[in-house]
Amino acid sequence: MAGDLDAIVMMTGGKRAQYAGYQPVFHRPAAGAEAMQRPWLAGIIANPEYLCLTAEEGGRVTGFLQGRPVKAPPVYDPGGLVLMVDDFVVADTSLWPTTGRALLDEARRRGATRGAVLVNVVCGPLDAPKRAMLAAAGLSV
Repeated sequence: MAGDLDAIVMMTGGKRAQYAGYQPVFHRPAAGAEAMQRPWLAGIIANPEYLCLTAEEGGRVTGFLQGRPVKAPPVYDPGGLVLMVDDFVVADTSLWPTTGRALLDEARRRGATRGAVLVNVVCGPLDAPKRAMLAAAGLSV
């Protein structure tokens, strides 16, 4: 997966640009964001606490998901860990129902083996294609 880092950085940079269009203050990319993200993502990919998945088609990376099982806030008791999915991108919005869903399903399966009883996916309120896939997967959005 470390060999996929260029494609992952490019896809996540595209997602940042998309979200900056929705909320230009909160999601304003920092100067040098891609250069900073590369070592940060490399560290996450190498960290066994994180679950990192890529999807490929025709030798090209078409999706990336990273998450980590975490404890719920102390005021909640879901009955186990929560798989917190942060970076979750696909190369094209048309891939959410297929590639995105496959990544989510695999993350849920692997998260469950690590004690996660539910998944929490970060998704912007105007990211309609991703939200539609999450809803189709039975998640509340």
